[in-house]
Parts: sequence; structure tokens; C-alpha cells
Amino acid sequence: MRIRVHCIFLFFLVRNMLVAQCPPLGPIVGPPQYCKSIPNPNIYTIPNSAAANLVWTSSIVPPLGGAISFIGPPTGESVTLNWSQNPVSGTMIHLCAMPTNPCYDPTPICMDIIPPPHLYPIPPLPTVCAGDLVVFEWQGPPGQTYMWQTINQPLIGSPQQGSGDLVFIAQNPFDTPLFGGGDVISWLGDCQGVANGWAVTVLPKPKMSPPPDITVCGGSPVSVTFSSATPTTTFTWTNDNPAIGLPASGSGNINYISPKVPSPQTATITVTPQYTNQGVTCPGDPVTFHITLNGSVVDAPPTITVCPGEPVSVNFSGTGNSYTWTNSNPAIGLPASGSGDLSFSAEDSPLQQTATITVTPQPCPFASQTFNITVLPAAFVNQPDNVTVCGGQPVAVFLNGSLATTFSWTNSNPAIGLPASGSGSLIAFTAPNLPATQTATVTVTPTRGACTGEPVTFQITVQKCCATDAGTLDTAAVAVCGPKMVTLALPGNHHLEPNDTIRFILYSNPANPLGSIVQYSDTLKFPFLPGTMHFDSIYYVAVIAGPQLPNDSINAAATCFSIFKGPKITWWKKPVITVGSPPQAVCRDGCAEVLFELEGRPPFEFDWQVSQDGAVLLARHEVVSGHQLLVLVCPQDFDVPPVANGGLLGFMVSNFGDKVCWCGE
Repeated sequence: MRIRVHCIFLFFLVRNMLVAQCPPLGPIVGPPQYCKSIPNPNIYTIPNSAAANLVWTSSIVPPLGGAISFIGPPTGESVTLNWSQNPVSGTMIHLCAMPTNPCYDPTPICMDIIPPPHLYPIPPLPTVCAGDLVVFEWQGPPGQTYMWQTINQPLIGSPQQGSGDLVFIAQNPFDTPLFGGGDVISWLGDCQGVANGWAVTVLPKPKMSPPPDITVCGGSPVSVTFSSATPTTTFTWTNDNPAIGLPASGSGNINYISPKVPSPQTATITVTPQYTNQGVTCPGDPVTFHITLNGSVVDAPPTITVCPGEPVSVNFSGTGNSYTWTNSNPAIGLPASGSGDLSFSAEDSPLQQTATITVTPQPCPFASQTFNITVLPAAFVNQPDNVTVCGGQPVAVFLNGSLATTFSWTNSNPAIGLPASGSGSLIAFTAPNLPATQTATVTVTPTRGACTGEPVTFQITVQKCCATDAGTLDTAAVAVCGPKMVTLALPGNHHLEPNDTIRFILYSNPANPLGSIVQYSDTLKFPFLPGTMHFDSIYYVAVIAGPQLPNDSINAAATCFSIFKGPKITWWKKPVITVGSPPQAVCRDGCAEVLFELEGRPPFEFDWQVSQDGAVLLARHEVVSGHQLLVLVCPQDFDVPPVANGGLLGFMVSNFGDKVCWCGE
């Protein structure tokens, strides 16, 4: 509802002088995007602006990258732009022309121009090996396409030209590195962007011939030399049987003294040639050969995995008369050394324990065998706390214990809302509203891998509790102009238990309603008055319900306390208009200046009129974006001429308001 306030005062007309101006200039004419593929696409002009003596400027905004300049002097009706560097995504060409002829409005006339289509920065592709897949995935602003070509060294395997992403298998027919590359151009429709370069270095794939197989007696020296036609080639190798005395892997030529073994041992040696350049290593095709040591063997025992407390029994066999053994980890329950077969009970441990058992045949201890015994860690679950909740509340019990342990559970009383059994590390459900308190015993059993730990129990109790509900408020934002009593609609859907009370609060901090209460009410009516409250501030409304304390307030710490946050209220100060006083007397047919001064939040809007003896001579509607408006009132502006020798002219302002408030609201 608007309440109009009228302000009236009298003035006399005075003369005024007008100042002529040149006609306004039109906008800049030119393409909205810079393209390198369209003839003369980058000429920009302001038609009919020769007399304005234009001075042009250009810039990249934000200044992230790229370079724009003028071809020729940046003056006159037209200029030509030149883009000389690859742009950066998110930038814009800002072109402006400023009239320097004082006859024209000196405000610059500007235009934003989209930079040429371009790629995001191309990450440098690492040096690759012959046979590798090379992929250039061009990235740029949405909607672009890409054209590419190979400029030098097509022997690297790349096509001569194409569009879209560049994908090819790298090739190098030589024994030395091969460098090649080209360029890629971004397109947006028919608009061509700035070219970018791409490059790749392809390293050769080394080759070698397999060495001959070797057979020696245990204890003899073994020597193998590797060679390749590719310069600076190195060699790595793997050995599938370290019992021959050679490590499982190594590099360079092989030179070592073989061990004595009681049974024949044969190993397959796989050698891979490698060429390294610029931090990249290119492997060649591997070759294999065999090394055999003559002797006898002992049977390899199996690897064993058990749970804590389980019995372990291992019987050894082979060509030996007897067997001795060593144990790397006595924590499994086995001594550090001994002889004969193994028989013991696995020790309990919170962590997994693995022992390497080395068995040596006697009397010729040349070929020991090793195997592992792993005792899995014990499974356990931490004792959960007992839980007590009200009906309708959520229940969440997190189960934790030993690492990598799973949990299964059973429930003695499904009436609490939890099934009779389940599994997982989270027991979560919503307790039902029960007519009487119910208690359940939950038993949790931990399992870790193949091992089961000791179960634990805890209780969940669901109680019959209160159901206090403060209800709901309309949350639509409210704006209040000037001192005023604000009345809001009462809440709906509220429920009060015996001894409960409902109250309404006006507060200032949405993060702490109860700690920032400004007003406390029983009726949802709040007076907005200066002094205790501040203009141009935001306040908030909430409804609270709960047990009533002796001092007539509500116990916010009670279990049954309920709160619902309602609307925010913005309190605005009313706008003010002041009209400057006119001179006391002027000549007939003269003009008068009237100054309106405005306080509030622009834009302002109001009506004003000039009248004589009740007859309206002139009426206007004003919209003002600033805080002052100066108007010149002359008799020739009147729709109805003044009456000769009539009364004084009257001036009236009405319908005044700013962006958020109207005078009188």
C-alpha cells in the first residue's frame, strides 16, 4: 500500500541560457571476433565521426596474455587491429574511441571483441620411443575445430596433415634420435586463429642377438658379455632361478662365481637392451638364454598361512639324510633355528607376522630351500558404548577395531527398529515411537581375512519421549520502511506437550538465534523503532517451543526444545526529498531554477506540478539516478498559461520514493 505525501512551496520564474551540443556518435562498427582467415576483417569504424577527432585505444582484459596493436595511427573514423600473439582463454579485446573535439560528449565509445580462436597451452610432449602411441589432444574454448600438418621429418610416422586430434605410432628407422613436428591452427566456423607449433623426438629401439646357453658345474665362474648395434645401449636382465647364485635381476654384463648345489639348477635369463636419451629409456625386444648348474636338489616346502592359535606342521623331503632350518621371525611361535620337521602352535599377534624358513639338507648343504609361514593378525572389535535414544530419533553406532576387519552382528530385540542380524561397520536406523521403553542386546563378531575374533556386546535402549514441535513460519523475506509495527502470520502445524509454551523471537545473528535476541513476543508482532534497532539492517524471526521456566521464558536446554527459523526482515530508512527555495520575486515571463535534493537509495521517482488558483499549469514525472536534480521552469513550458494579475504560482511534490521505500509507507 502506498501513502502519498505532498510537499508544496511557491517560486518566481527567472531567465536561463541554453548551450548547443554536437550530435551524439553512434556505436563502433566492426566484426565481434578477430579472425585471420577473412579479408580485411579487423577494420573498426564509427560512421560520421570525422569531426569528433577520435583517439583510439585497445587493451586485453584481463591482461593475462596475447598482444593487440593498431596498423597505422590510432586516430580518425577508422582503425585496423593486428593480433600478434596467441591469446589466453578468458581474455577479451577492449577497443575504445574517445572524441577529443570539445563539442562532443567526451565519454569514450567502447566495444568488446572476442580474440581469435586459439588453443589452451600445449604441454610439451616428452621424448618417446619408436613404437609408442603419440597423442596430441588439442584443447581450447568450446565449439572450435583444429587443422594440423607435419612440416619436417615425416619419417617419425605422423600423417602429412589432418584435422581433430593428432594420433600416430612413432617410428624411427635409424639408430639415432629423430626430431619432427609441425603446427596446428584453431578454427571457429570460418574464423581462423593463430598457429601453434607441436614437436616430438623419437628415440631408436635397440636390438641385440641372444647369447648362447651356458652349462657349468656348481662353484665355477660364469661370464656373459652383451652387445648391440645401437650406440650407448645398456642392458638389464632378470633371472627366474636365483638358486644358480645370480640375483633375480640386474644390469650390465654377467660375471660371478656360481655356488655349489646338491642338485642341478637351471635358470632362464631374460636380457632387455635399453637406449636412454633426454631422460627417456626405450627398451628393445628381450632375448633369453639359459644357465645350468649341475648338482642335486631338496624338495621345496609349501607356503603356509594360519590364524593365531592354530597348529602348524611341516615335514621335509628330498635327497638329504637330515635337515636343519633357520627362522627369520620367532614372533610366529617357532624358535630361530632347529633341525628335523616343524611342529608348533601359531602365536597370537595384533599385526600380521611372516617368517622365512630356510631349510638345508645334510650332509651336503649346497642347495637350501626357503618358504614362508604367515600368521594372520588377530581380529578384534572395540567395545561400543551403550546407546539410549527417544522414539523417532536416528541411531548410528560405528564399529571399529583391527585393520581390514569386517563385522557381523545379531540383535536380541528387533522391536527397537533394528533387524535381527546384519553386517558392516555402521549400525544405523531410526528408532520407532514405542508405547514403552525397549532394550536390545547387540552382539558384534569381528572377522579379519580367514580369522574370527572374540565377540563383544552392547545395549541399545529406545525410550518413549516428548514430541514438542514449534511448527512452521512463512519464510518469505520482508522489507520494512521506517518506524512501523510488523505483524506476521501465526505458525502452523505446531504441537505442544503438557507444560510447553510457544514464543516468537526477533534476532540479529542467523548463526546464533538465541544469543542475539532483540525482541521477545507472544503474538508475532514486533515494533521497529529507532534507538534499540538500526536502520538498513537485517533481522530474523523464529518460533520456539519447549518447557516453560518459572521466569516465563522457555528452557532452550530441554530435550523437548524446538525451534523453526522464519523470514528475514530488512529495515530501511525512508527516503527524504528537499526542494531548494526560489527567489522572492522575478520579472513576468522569466524562468526559475528548482533544485531537488534526495536522500536514500537511487533510483528515485516522484511527481511535481505547478498550479495557479487550483489550475495545473505544468506536471512532470521524474526518475533520478543521483542525489540531485536541477530543473528549469519557464512560462513557455506551461500547458495552461498563467492568469494575468492572478495569484502566486504553487509548486507541489507527490508520489516520492526510492529503490525500496515510498514516502509515507
